[in-house]
Amino acid sequence: MGESYSPEGMLDSYLYECFQLLEQMEDIVFSGETEDFFSAEDIQEIFRILHTIKGTSSIMMYDNIGMAAHKLEDIFYYLREAAIEELPKEGLSECIYMAADFMAEELSKIKEGENPDGSPEGVIREAERYLEELKFHLREQGTELPPENIYAAPGMYYNAPQRKEKPKKPVKIDLGMEPEQNPGMQPGDYVILGGKQTEKDALVGIRISKLEEITLLSKKLVQLDKELERMEKKEIESRLHGIVKELKTCVQDMRKTPIATVFRRMKLVVYDLSHKLSKEIGLETEGEELLVDRLVAEQLTDPLMHIVRNAADHGIEDVEERKKAGKPAKGTIWLSAEKRGKRLRLSARNDGKELDARKIFERAREKGFIPETADIGDYTREEIFLMVTYPGFSTMDRVTEISGRGIGMDIVASRLEELGGILRIGNMPGGGMEVTMEVPTD
Repeated sequence: MGESYSPEGMLDSYLYECFQLLEQMEDIVFSGETEDFFSAEDIQEIFRILHTIKGTSSIMMYDNIGMAAHKLEDIFYYLREAAIEELPKEGLSECIYMAADFMAEELSKIKEGENPDGSPEGVIREAERYLEELKFHLREQGTELPPENIYAAPGMYYNAPQRKEKPKKPVKIDLGMEPEQNPGMQPGDYVILGGKQTEKDALVGIRISKLEEITLLSKKLVQLDKELERMEKKEIESRLHGIVKELKTCVQDMRKTPIATVFRRMKLVVYDLSHKLSKEIGLETEGEELLVDRLVAEQLTDPLMHIVRNAADHGIEDVEERKKAGKPAKGTIWLSAEKRGKRLRLSARNDGKELDARKIFERAREKGFIPETADIGDYTREEIFLMVTYPGFSTMDRVTEISGRGIGMDIVASRLEELGGILRIGNMPGGGMEVTMEVPTD
């Protein structure tokens, strides 16, 4: 019987691989606070990552993702072929972040069953601008320019190299029921529709050491089964209890991931906002090695992102304002994670401005969130600070690309309520503020 491949399985594998590759690339970009240069090894590794994403995206017919990866790959092709030993991260990091953010957003759309319809034009323009500057500097240094990238631009279909030998088994591509013809359909739409047909769990990575533990436990069960006839009941129960306990612990660990996977995304958010807002902002983390349930980590990513964005936009002052206040020019956001019994505590602190309780109270009354006759003395500071989580609440007088629409903290509060968690907001002694999320670990 021939092997069968479904579009759902292909899609799961594609998404898993691409998200993993983007994480690897982000690790290289943000490795070490004092690392200001890409090494030759970094350049080669990022080139490999981009080449893989480009190829697999072309296979899956997601041309916009493939084109973004391809254009960024052009830069690293030149860097690799020019044998540059060290390259300043400044400038190129912006290109990488822009492309990675675009690709991650499109991949997330696919994961949710939506159409990945974003345009890569912004990524392409930024990459081309940097590439032209790179070529100019190489010429100035007298470096011979490498030939143009030999890899063709990705198209709708991927032409794989022809096999020299026939496959041992016939391969059946199981596409299921053919979709109705729709002139508006784009490449990749059918794969998305196929992904919606059944409820499937996404692929996740599992450490090989954990698989080896499972294998060892299965061998113990097999051995126990062979010895049952000559064993006493109490001994059987004891050994079986021990194996089940080990198995339970191992399976629970397999569901877990380091909280570093969440913090890594926040590094990208801070890096991006510091440039968009023209502020100097650093991010420090504590407790990255803490293991949490993968589902919990995924559900906390969006709330934490809104908190970090608010800290960067509303909390951290611009350089001049910080200097006048006697603060370091560079603001800092601290993220920490710790377990307290069966609860996970995530804290986001910053050394920016404190929350103004009176301003929050007046705006809440103005917006009708509290009665017009309400008096500020009727509320505790904690109750006033939590008013920022009301849907539509904002202290901003104008809407910007980053904030002012009154959404963000209400999403945080809603998600915490869904998770059975607790949200705390307060000012820090000596300045700045802290937002704490506490949720069950299971």
